[in-house]
Amino acid sequence: MSKAIEQALVLVPILKPKTIDPVVQRRNRILKSIKRQKQLVEMFKIGEKTHRAWFWMNEGGQILLHIKYGKVTLELSKGKFAVQCSSMDDVTHNLGVIETLICKGEFDAMLGKVSQDIRSKFSKI
Repeated sequence: MSKAIEQALVLVPILKPKTIDPVVQRRNRILKSIKRQKQLVEMFKIGEKTHRAWFWMNEGGQILLHIKYGKVTLELSKGKFAVQCSSMDDVTHNLGVIETLICKGEFDAMLGKVSQDIRSKFSKI
């Protein structure tokens, strides 16, 4: 091996796994959905019609955001399902914060439970 390669790169003795870890699959799925929601926020800002947006304005004029895994709205804290946002820019910011938390693994237990609940509905009787 060339010394130039070893000096230019940080090399590690790890091969790419042949299968993807279910935890990583769940993270990737929800991160893809968050990216889509960020696009929907931008579409909403320029006045385009949005479909399946996680954000809405209630009758009091507050902008709210919920996070979904598939069709299931996640319970972010005991009895709390939505994030209050002050503006559409705040919706984008909060989606970014959630994205960071997902990457750090903070949602893994919640996603695992929701995923297990969804799968149990398809079990044979």
